[in-house]
Amino acid sequence: MNTRGSLFDLLPLHPRDVGLILSYKCQCACAHCLYNCGPEWADWMTPENVREALQAARIWGNRFQIHLTGGEPFLRFPLLLEAAETARELSIPVYVETNAGWCVNERTVEERFRALRDVGLRAVLISCSPFHAETIPPERMLLAAREAAEVFGPSGVILYLPGWLDLVRSFGERHTTPLDQYVHRYGKDEAGRLFWEGYGLISGGRSGYRIGHLARRSPPQAYRHEDCRRDILFAHHSHLDLYGNFISGFCGGLAIGDWHGLATVVQEAEAGHYPSLIARLIEAGPVGLLEFAERGYGFVPSPEGYAGKCHLCVDVRRFLIRFEAFPELRPREFYERF
Repeated sequence: MNTRGSLFDLLPLHPRDVGLILSYKCQCACAHCLYNCGPEWADWMTPENVREALQAARIWGNRFQIHLTGGEPFLRFPLLLEAAETARELSIPVYVETNAGWCVNERTVEERFRALRDVGLRAVLISCSPFHAETIPPERMLLAAREAAEVFGPSGVILYLPGWLDLVRSFGERHTTPLDQYVHRYGKDEAGRLFWEGYGLISGGRSGYRIGHLARRSPPQAYRHEDCRRDILFAHHSHLDLYGNFISGFCGGLAIGDWHGLATVVQEAEAGHYPSLIARLIEAGPVGLLEFAERGYGFVPSPEGYAGKCHLCVDVRRFLIRFEAFPELRPREFYERF
């Protein structure tokens, strides 16, 4: 048995797949976005930030890979290219995520993929989802997949999620498809099942608000026995963003700490020391956070209930951000862009 590997899996805040959020800017502002990305964001990492973040991540040794993401990282291609090259210099396996909205011209797509391959990029993850198809014609996703297969080989193309390919295409490849078209075709209940169960939506970020009407909503107490220990401390997928935030799991708008001091943040977690709101979520989950906000700040939960525990958590945090008392609630713009 590899005891080192087993120990690694038991340590808190040791992800296997680390995303570098180069920017929260994208074309779409998708209804399911966990990080509330969209066109309104303006800031980007600098090449120096990228190198600093990658060097900080090396505290995890050779037990992780990097994905370059956003937002939409191809909106600033020279930065994306330099980030991939820097990862190669540091011997960190790297791939990129894209919504394919930029994939209009076949030659441009091929040239960019070849440039990325030549500096060490291993694979491309391409979104195949009804949520991106609201603003991006599926033909762009199909073009990206074809060109990526040519450049990186079939094993270097990841469609997320491939099971949605035929369904998304069935509404047409050359135009966008509003989500209500799924409701029109399948009915509200079946459309909700397709999105929440079939796609596996997480109710954080925008999704609880934008797609929650298609979910079975429950009162806060339904989530009383759900803490966030595994979601936060033992998430295999985490992010380092352009503002210095270390975001564990899929908890957009909730920073464990500043990645510029990542080694210290991880050491503190191993010792059981966390920011106050994160400690509450680890021990008592979103209901514990709710009760704290009710007692101390007058929070009133939605009478309509919540699409999941993450929806409840975000709703409480969206209320608490106004009190300027919780530095872990960042980036602040997350709470302004639902």
